[in-house]
Amino acid sequence: MAHILLIEDDAAVRDTFEIILGADGHQVTMAADGLQGLSLLRTLKVDLVLTDIIMPNCDGVEVIRALRKRADAPPIIAISGGARTSAVNYLEVAKLLGAQQILSKPVGAMELLRTISDVLAAQPVK
Repeated sequence: MAHILLIEDDAAVRDTFEIILGADGHQVTMAADGLQGLSLLRTLKVDLVLTDIIMPNCDGVEVIRALRKRADAPPIIAISGGARTSAVNYLEVAKLLGAQQILSKPVGAMELLRTISDVLAAQPVK
């Protein structure tokens, strides 16, 4: 399966996603914010980045912008709290900046796994 970098500041969401992804056979590396995620990506090769949008220190939009500057950037799925009024706007910006898919929280396990599968399937074979 895939090696996924999960960038999420909410520990409960991060832990839940790790369980879901791990149970589906994915290897998960976790980061608590965008700065930590970008730091990990300097030395880590991943198949996909799953990033929250609204985070302290470095948000998901900044992560997407930084990754899009790289020729070897992995595909990105952006996630944000659906209950927040501005979350939809942030997700649309994420899509415009290069996220392959966007998801609004709360995200069900099946929707998360289906989206990851779809994004990975759409990538060229290396």
